[in-house]
Amino acid sequence: MSDGVFELMEKEDLTTLEIFYNQRENKFLMRGMKEWDDNVCWDRYMADFTYEDILTDDYKTIGTATLLAAFDELGLADYLQQIEQLIREGRNHGIEFYYNRKKNIRVMYCKHVNTLGIRNRRHAIRAGAMRRRELSEPEIDVIVDGLNIARAMAYKNAIANIPYGGSKILVQCDAVELDDFETMGFLAYVTDRSRSFTGPDMNFEPEMADIIREKFTRNYTDGRKSRMGTSGASTGYGEYIAIKEACDFIYGSRDISDKKIAVQGLGEVGYPLAEHLLGDGAKLIVTDIDLSKVQRLQRKWGEDLVEYVEPDEIYTVDADIFSPCAMGGIITEERIPQFKFKIIIGSANNQLKATSKEGEIELAKKVADVGILFVIDWAHNSGGVLTAWGEWILQEEASLDKIRPRIEQVCGSNLRQLLEEARITGKTPTELAYEQVEDMVYSGVEFSEAL
Repeated sequence: MSDGVFELMEKEDLTTLEIFYNQRENKFLMRGMKEWDDNVCWDRYMADFTYEDILTDDYKTIGTATLLAAFDELGLADYLQQIEQLIREGRNHGIEFYYNRKKNIRVMYCKHVNTLGIRNRRHAIRAGAMRRRELSEPEIDVIVDGLNIARAMAYKNAIANIPYGGSKILVQCDAVELDDFETMGFLAYVTDRSRSFTGPDMNFEPEMADIIREKFTRNYTDGRKSRMGTSGASTGYGEYIAIKEACDFIYGSRDISDKKIAVQGLGEVGYPLAEHLLGDGAKLIVTDIDLSKVQRLQRKWGEDLVEYVEPDEIYTVDADIFSPCAMGGIITEERIPQFKFKIIIGSANNQLKATSKEGEIELAKKVADVGILFVIDWAHNSGGVLTAWGEWILQEEASLDKIRPRIEQVCGSNLRQLLEEARITGKTPTELAYEQVEDMVYSGVEFSEAL
């Protein structure tokens, strides 16, 4: 792993480091702290202590000037400027870094603006899932992923009429076993400390959510035992609705029985989406790095309906629709001329390889110029956050029946209205979507939480 922020935290004996961006003054401030000792028993979180406690007799805090000098001493001044530029481009609020030295857990809580959340009169002010990344991955790549998704979450929450700012919790650590209460207790601490409600995303098992919610905090949603089902299944259902709406817009019919659809990724979202599409008679071309998921789908539906291609081949297959449901950054200037699709609608976060709104709008125009209907992911992949929000608000009274109409409205009728307005105005759906929710994200329109 590359040197970076956690190298500095190790050297300065810090558990916490926060970077804040003041957009009005275009100024960055930092704060570093030692808030706990290495011998803290995180499996006792909420039994012996809460996120408000200082868990060391050797507490310390250092400010911006001292941290700037420390970055410079380690030869990381340019690296820090790179992080600051990424925060500035995305209009993010900043990043909170948490370092569990004993377990080598490195957390990056990436924050977009919190205006909507401050006004919602609840403990949590931001919403965004928790994603695990490998310790071997470069820290800067993880930061880019987190900041991009935090920004997208702010817009996703606004367009879905959910009153929270956007965030993303990135965790670099080893795979978490379901009896590892030390790690799960620490992740629960971070969830509560960050004043977010979250749930498991890529590389975290849904069962982990059940354990965290039972033992540590109810601010952690989703899981196999959730009354709403897994957020991945809800996201997949929302994408199914969005694809059918896009088909009606382009082809004049929601019937997909004569369509060939390429699905990239058969994980918690892609697999249920694939089953919805197959159930409606579509033929699929699929890929996943885990061949067992492909084989499972083929055994159930047959290889004549489920064709497999290697991961790098999915971008050039001959299909009507492309549904990316894996990692982001896959729509690049180099790949756009290779696409043979008429529609790109999928759940993957940040499909456009850009780090700012302006960059995404520019790339979306290039997709439109080759005759492809594309809608930025946060405008329609909101099924999961809607069910997580419903579970968090309703708790024991939560049910998928109460939230399904909201998913269908946001991913279906609202999306169709966006497409129609884009056709009238001559703008891409991506540019128009940004325009429609910009004021909500930054000025803080108050929302009703009625279901």
